[in-house]
Amino acid sequence: MKTVQTVKKNLRKYGSFCESSVLEDIERLSEQLKGARILHINATAFGGGVAEILHTLIPLMNDCGLEVDWKVIEAPSEFFDLTKRMHNALQGKEDVLSKEDRSLFESVTKENARFIEASKYDVVVIHDPQPVGLPVFANFGSSKLVWRCHIDTSSPNPAFWEYLNSFLASYNAGIFTLKSYAKEGISIGEIYEIAPSIDPLSNKNRDLSNVELTNAVKKLGVDIRRPIITQVSRFDPWKDPMGVVDVYRGLKKRFEGLQLLMIGSMASDDPEGWKIYEDLLRYTGMDYDVKILSNFQGIGDIEVNASQRLSDVVIQKSLREGFALTMSEAMWKRTPVVGGNVGGIPLQIHHGVNGYLVNSIDETIEYTGKILENPIMAEEMGNKGYEIVRRNFLSTRHLYQYLQLFSDLIV
Repeated sequence: MKTVQTVKKNLRKYGSFCESSVLEDIERLSEQLKGARILHINATAFGGGVAEILHTLIPLMNDCGLEVDWKVIEAPSEFFDLTKRMHNALQGKEDVLSKEDRSLFESVTKENARFIEASKYDVVVIHDPQPVGLPVFANFGSSKLVWRCHIDTSSPNPAFWEYLNSFLASYNAGIFTLKSYAKEGISIGEIYEIAPSIDPLSNKNRDLSNVELTNAVKKLGVDIRRPIITQVSRFDPWKDPMGVVDVYRGLKKRFEGLQLLMIGSMASDDPEGWKIYEDLLRYTGMDYDVKILSNFQGIGDIEVNASQRLSDVVIQKSLREGFALTMSEAMWKRTPVVGGNVGGIPLQIHHGVNGYLVNSIDETIEYTGKILENPIMAEEMGNKGYEIVRRNFLSTRHLYQYLQLFSDLIV
């Protein structure tokens, strides 16, 4: 396993974004947990919401006086092909789990288990399916074990769920974005409901200077004098990227000069992303008002930040979804949003208040168009969305809930 290094963060710098009572609650729990040893394990240190969240929460936990490490498993590409299939199957996609699949999953898990140091940690948090089997093959000693599932497993492919669930009896607790995401009969006894969060001080969410905005516009290749709609997400079939293009095509007839930005981050644990990206390029053809960009073209957090600020509407047209941090990111920039009525998106979008929830391409066209043609309403929605995020979806709230969980397990 590789140890991930994080930059230091100061909890006090977040005080201007939240109520003083939140910081007081965090400080109270921090006193109880001072010196507690925590380990997070996941599959990748970059790309996707899980790694992004850990790059904020782990430094904040350390700033609170805990001793927190982060490790990522190592595996060949065929393992990540399998776990991507597993990820999709746990959200309901049809697939078959073969004997060879099980053998590959367990051999990689056993190899990574050799690097676990028994009894070094008070709590170990294991994220998502890739490392879920570690407790079966590793000696975690007296550590309390937590499985953090970032996807909706309420209606999974039965074969994949049965296999995953066979590992879960080793865990003391499970974390889901919503308790309803946990399939009935799950082997974990105690389920905690903790939603993801955004970091208001990260490069993706902080205020940008005029120079940064100007440079980002050049890299994005958009004309800010014309309307822009944007989707930021992995290149993933559940994000319905082709459907987003269809929405754009449906709106371009009404809104002259409309532009579409589609920005994705390629992650080492998501080999399917390249195929979706290539298919998307073919699907859009020679339309120069469509920009399909990724981190491999030098598009980083500042460019994503700028795209969400400069867009007239940010879309997340997901068919299945764990949470969709991109909705909170856009709302934080006071941009109105349109999102699929699935997963954690309805937690963030209050229909008709800060954006719209949609169930089809036609609805997405209708409501996105409604925002585009009503700039005063769009501004009001953006302001309301900002307040929803400030109250509910910032790192400070997320940190407090993790500390409360650790307190429940070890104090």
